[in-house]
Amino acid sequence: MKHNIEFKNVEPDQKTRRLITRLINKLDKQAKRFSPEELFLRVVIEANPVRKLYQVSITMRMPQKTLATKAERHEVTDSLRDAFVEIERQLDAHKATLTGEYAWKRVIRRRELHKLKVKE
Repeated sequence: MKHNIEFKNVEPDQKTRRLITRLINKLDKQAKRFSPEELFLRVVIEANPVRKLYQVSITMRMPQKTLATKAERHEVTDSLRDAFVEIERQLDAHKATLTGEYAWKRVIRRRELHKLKVKE
């Protein structure tokens, strides 16, 4: 997966850079279904020195959809984790939609489909 990381008004330490790399690798493993050339991840980390807040924005472009999230916390690591958790949730929901999981995962719907098959 191609990615771009931007820092605005903040100079990240080594710990933050390692965390970003680890979270991107984890997201990349979850997105194995898609071609790496088709995915582009953009992470923007911005510091607000007046309020002492860190805002993290993540945008993930995919062939059929664009996923986006924002998180704002007082700690940069907390902001990063929250934003990546949300983008992973959106990715899982998108994959479920593509596979039609909403139709076959429901027990009642499976029973109805089974009854229809038995009648045929």
